[in-house]
Amino acid sequence: MELSTLSFDALAMYQRFNPTTLAADQKRFAKRGDVQNEINYFREKVAKVTTPEEFMKDYRLMKFALSAFSMESQMDYPARIKQILMSDLNDDKALVNRMSDSRYRSLNRAFDFVNSGVQKLQSQSFIDSLVENYVANQHETSLSELNSTLTDALYFERKIKTVTSGYQIIGDPVMFPVIKTALNIPNAAATGSVERLKDWIERDFDLTRVNDTAYVRGVVNKFLVLKDVQAKLAQGSPLLDMFA
Repeated sequence: MELSTLSFDALAMYQRFNPTTLAADQKRFAKRGDVQNEINYFREKVAKVTTPEEFMKDYRLMKFALSAFSMESQMDYPARIKQILMSDLNDDKALVNRMSDSRYRSLNRAFDFVNSGVQKLQSQSFIDSLVENYVANQHETSLSELNSTLTDALYFERKIKTVTSGYQIIGDPVMFPVIKTALNIPNAAATGSVERLKDWIERDFDLTRVNDTAYVRGVVNKFLVLKDVQAKLAQGSPLLDMFA
């Protein structure tokens, strides 16, 4: 999710959303015809899947599944995704364990094709969770048309609730830039020792408060303020000349 030219300040847009208004906006978004078409297709077709191979051969099923993990761009690499899904997490040499992006392991663990076949696809609660995540991701993506930084902020706010270690943040290509910016982590530290970076994050970001909405939103606000300033500098905003 790269920074694009901003039409609206990300912070101002973000402050429109609290858990209640965000849920209401997502609910309206979920009723869109194109979104409902994909949800209905997924629910109908996945119920008939009998093997992991059958699931992975269906482009729309795979795209839906990857979108639920904010990984739809990986549809450009179908062979790699199939290998990831069929990797054994207990094998240190498996491709899934050699990937720096922690979302690959989350994807593999969620479907668990190696150990469970299509058993997870027969669980209504699992399918419901995929649909919920799909809607959340698609909704966030739709907001990127107004401001891509807002998309990153909402993703962070949604995903940080599952984090228990700094390593998980480092391994996520969206959450880490948010934390890096909010905590003012310099590039030298970000590209240095992973252990030191993990310690830095866990020192300055309280992982015991990932479910504290006010605390998380405070971190996100810092991120958005800095990104809005960067965007205005890049655009040569005349307002910033007042402080030169």
